[in-house]
Amino acid sequence: MNKLVVLGVGALGAASVAVLGAGVAASEPNDNHVLNVVGEPYAKALTILKQQGVKATFGGSFGSALPQAQCLVDQQKVNSSGKMLLMLDCSQEAADQLAESGPAGGPTVGSNGVTTVTPTPVVPIQGAPGAGAPPPPA
Repeated sequence: MNKLVVLGVGALGAASVAVLGAGVAASEPNDNHVLNVVGEPYAKALTILKQQGVKATFGGSFGSALPQAQCLVDQQKVNSSGKMLLMLDCSQEAADQLAESGPAGGPTVGSNGVTTVTPTPVVPIQGAPGAGAPPPPA
């Protein structure tokens, strides 16, 4: 009789773990219906999620080397109300990672809100109009 009680309690415990494990898995950002924006700058992640109809909000951060909009998304999860919480990495390591990937021209918003446009150098092609040579005869 005691063996049946022990087996029953063990089976009940295993079933509880299975149910709780399934609940945690449903909130992971790798679900097929949720976009993964880990590693993206916060401002870009918000834009991506908004375009897909996903409501996102700030979920905390660590470090202080970057302004919030440029911090990298370190973690994401969906809360009980269906909003995506984005946890940010604003550390020097994140700043170094951003500097390595660096913008290839285009606008960059600074911490003071001023947008700076970095021109992309273009090497002129010989014979092309505007390359310092007269246009080819028509």
